[in-house]
Amino acid sequence: MKNQLILAFFALLSSHAVFAQQTCLCSQNFDFAYQKLKDNYAGWSDKVRPDNQTAFDQLSAEIKEKAKGITNDRECFYHLKKWFDFFQDGHVFITPITPYTIDDSPEVVATRASKVPVLSYNEISFTQYLKENEGKLDNAEGIWESDDKAYKVGILKDKKDPKKYTGFLLADRDATWKTGKVKFEMTQVTPLRYTTKYYYADFSTETSFTREVKNFLIMENLYKFIKVFPIPKEEVSDEDIKQRIVDFRIEQLDNETALFVLPPFTLVNGPEYIKEMISSNKHILDNSPNLIIDLRNNPGGDDAAYESLFPYINTSSIVRKGGVFRSTFENTVSVRHELEAIQSYPAYKERLSPKLQQVLRLMEANGGRFVNGPDKEFPLASVAPNPKKVAFLVNKNTASTAEQFILEAKQSKKTIVFGENTKGLADYIEVRDWGMPCYGWRVAFALAKSARLPQNPIDNVGIAPDVKISEKEADWVEFVRNYLKK
Repeated sequence: MKNQLILAFFALLSSHAVFAQQTCLCSQNFDFAYQKLKDNYAGWSDKVRPDNQTAFDQLSAEIKEKAKGITNDRECFYHLKKWFDFFQDGHVFITPITPYTIDDSPEVVATRASKVPVLSYNEISFTQYLKENEGKLDNAEGIWESDDKAYKVGILKDKKDPKKYTGFLLADRDATWKTGKVKFEMTQVTPLRYTTKYYYADFSTETSFTREVKNFLIMENLYKFIKVFPIPKEEVSDEDIKQRIVDFRIEQLDNETALFVLPPFTLVNGPEYIKEMISSNKHILDNSPNLIIDLRNNPGGDDAAYESLFPYINTSSIVRKGGVFRSTFENTVSVRHELEAIQSYPAYKERLSPKLQQVLRLMEANGGRFVNGPDKEFPLASVAPNPKKVAFLVNKNTASTAEQFILEAKQSKKTIVFGENTKGLADYIEVRDWGMPCYGWRVAFALAKSARLPQNPIDNVGIAPDVKISEKEADWVEFVRNYLKK
């Protein structure tokens, strides 16, 4: 699957990149993308079928005709996106030099801003309030600063509802974000745990889960805040930072349970990084009957990243089925160029060359057909005494290779999947990209399909959890921890 790894190689090394011309028509990029997908995309015949051919042809004609009059890159991107959306495959996409965003109008933002409260404190007056009430304050109350120094906020406990706390700015940022403007609202669900409503710069919101660890507040996937006043009674230790504060960590939750929050598999040197995490925390993993592997919001990437976890998961050999590659001239060129590129990178060369060499031989010998890539077996030396139960925690943003990890791990009798349905982005795999004629864009698509197809598709549906966790459940990790103790 290695999609992000391969995209990175080709962005630098593909000889097919054609740089943006001085005068470009959107139709040039459309024609290029149409040809590349029609001739090479592994899912083309599954997506463009007799029952929808007429509708697809009509859409394609409309997109192409209008594209002839578009020269603006942003307008072109959103116009072509309508055609790409037809395939309903997140592994078919355009990568622009800089991502495009759709911003709300100033009027919409102003309306949202008007509904966000303002407290009548500045840093001086709030400091005075804290000094006057120091003996009555909860630890969460005080002045906090984000770890990137971007925000200094006050946090004040609600006088009517003791479970609610308000975080507000202590300095002006711009015309809309003024001193006292509420930046987030926390509601305590258990001691040291909160649900948080966070306001972005445009006053749109996101709900997050927040952990209080001594003088740190960790808003998951958002910010970390460090308490600066009153002087904290207890500060985090180096061990706290390593096990409880950092985003990607192995944490001892209790005597029976360990939590492993994995980094995205797109991480450069991800396999080595995760192997080092395991080695450094071997004593925790070896002595924890229950292991929670947190794959929430993991977008996938290099499938070698998680292989070092298999000895803790296996109850029998685990088999990774090879992809079913569409053998075309251009796909063969892509694989050959990748094989050449990784020769300068020893770790990738050792890991990927045997498979790519075999795939290349099969493709060269079977032009115009689909060929089966090699399976890979992870043999069982012995069943690890711990962990005895391995829980995978997933959500709607668990995608691609992270989903492959789940499917492979489910070959073990130890595993239980918790959460909600995953994203559903693992049917069409082995993503590569080509440089497009205009704007410096690249078009990406899958060269292979999963061996599960057509019997067991998961795209746009996802993998259903064995144990569903309600969105109303604030602390999913705690839910799983308690469940494993039953």
